[in-house]
Amino acid sequence: MIRNWFRAAAVICLLQAMASRQLAGATDVALGEQRLPQDTFLFFAVPDVTEFQSQWKTSAFGKFIEDPEFHPFLDDIKNKLGDFLVNGYNDTFFISLLGVTLEELCNLPQGEVTLALMEQPAKKISAVVTLNYGENEETIEKLLQKMHESFEDLAEDSTEERDDVKINIFTFSDSMANSPFKTLAYFKHDKYIVFGTEVDALWEVLSRWKGDREDTLATNDVFKHCMDRCKDDSGAPAMKFFVNPFGMIQSALNMAQAVQPQVGMVAPFLPMLGIDKLKGWGGATYLSTADFDVVSKSFIYAETPTGILNVFQFPLTELTPPKWVRPDVSMYFGGNWDNAAAYQAVEGMVDMFQGRGALTKFMDKAEDSELGVHPKKDVLDLLDGKFHFVQSAVEGEDVEGEEAPAQNFFVGLSLKDAAQAKKMLAKLAQSEGYPVESREFNGETIYEIALSQEDQSMSYAVSEGHLIVTNSTQMLESMLRASGSGALADSPEYNRISKHFPTKTSMISFQNSDAQLKGLYDWIKNANGQDFFEGIDVSQLPPFEVLQKHLRSSGSYIVPEKKGALMIGFQLKDGEH
Repeated sequence: MIRNWFRAAAVICLLQAMASRQLAGATDVALGEQRLPQDTFLFFAVPDVTEFQSQWKTSAFGKFIEDPEFHPFLDDIKNKLGDFLVNGYNDTFFISLLGVTLEELCNLPQGEVTLALMEQPAKKISAVVTLNYGENEETIEKLLQKMHESFEDLAEDSTEERDDVKINIFTFSDSMANSPFKTLAYFKHDKYIVFGTEVDALWEVLSRWKGDREDTLATNDVFKHCMDRCKDDSGAPAMKFFVNPFGMIQSALNMAQAVQPQVGMVAPFLPMLGIDKLKGWGGATYLSTADFDVVSKSFIYAETPTGILNVFQFPLTELTPPKWVRPDVSMYFGGNWDNAAAYQAVEGMVDMFQGRGALTKFMDKAEDSELGVHPKKDVLDLLDGKFHFVQSAVEGEDVEGEEAPAQNFFVGLSLKDAAQAKKMLAKLAQSEGYPVESREFNGETIYEIALSQEDQSMSYAVSEGHLIVTNSTQMLESMLRASGSGALADSPEYNRISKHFPTKTSMISFQNSDAQLKGLYDWIKNANGQDFFEGIDVSQLPPFEVLQKHLRSSGSYIVPEKKGALMIGFQLKDGEH
């Protein structure tokens, strides 16, 4: 019985895995979103697997896989995998378990495949997987036959039929109490196979099969707006997704309420918190466009945010890395946060539950403590909203050690009044019981706090109009030294990215793949003997310079809009490195 269940579960899992990894879309039939209910709260698809594979081969990663200098290392992995398969997981094993060979299984997806979650029937969440198998009818029949054999002693097999389409239904027995689902159903139609964990969900899909109904996900206004904002001139996306966060929360509460009625008391608080305004998040990814190796676009739909969502307000402004951010950093992230609006949002939430003036009283009480600092007046009110986060590889890291190389970080908060901020830090340093050491360096005061980990500390200072916090005193000293080593904002590498940013944004980021990966790559190359690399000869990896030629810098930015925020991330193509 256990073997039968394992066999059946393997069929389902492998089909679902292929659905999530090799999704595809048809061009002459209804799209997946046209066959799903309007209130579907999770949707994921890849429109064209053939085009996806073609674009992938021309991408930087595809070229890396085909690079001859990596073949010895990759061949070693294939050989180790081959030894594993020969020892019990070869084609004979797959045929015995699933009824098909591994190659037949991998070649199964031929068209559109989608994954969706919906509340069908009421108070039950159903998963639906749709896969176009094209001309692979024989492979599908072998898999289904093996699944029926596996479920013979585990579930009752029945069918329902409408309009010449038959749904096969497995209803699991009480012995399957630990199963994540109580039913599994499927139907075949127009060279598609569709699996669902609830029969009602499959009927909902079938009733929309032609894609011409007006109550589909494709007609959902939020879904349409997200997809429209994520269009790209390059054509159809390689992947796309949509999530309805509020709908997902509501469905989860409906399910929980069926078991615990008191859960229903939570629902009225969601609009008070503003969660009901978070209506959707959708996006699309494009490969090998005219300008980019990869570009990903997503849109968060939150029209007229209220409640706690007002904490996340990032107004448009001109953003650029400050001059003290060095050009050799591995990552830079900057933004403009409306901290005043965020405080008001938090104050409204706290006062709503604790009574009017509750947060103000808490702040005043904090000022009367040993530290003597008012969190709002002495800290939050000094910030002008702009922030900068920098990451840099640890220099001189022992790549032969057991621990992967770490990254130093550097946070800079722009100040309205640097002089007042310096007074606040000095006041903190003089407080009893505050474990900080201070010293003068190049005309500024550095404060350092020892952490519980050996030889680790946090340092902070006020300089260049910013409150700086870092885990690397060396980086802080380098900034204060102003050694003239150049600035990231002036570097050619950053300018190749920033030229694609709008004039005004609310957040920007820059990633230098060379700096991010070199330490990790060298550590892996010298990691023979580590348990997780046991049996693989990592010394066959070529020098980092071979990988470096396939690496591309990347960037992203966020622009707030009337109905939410548009986020775009991209990686440069060859010739833009």
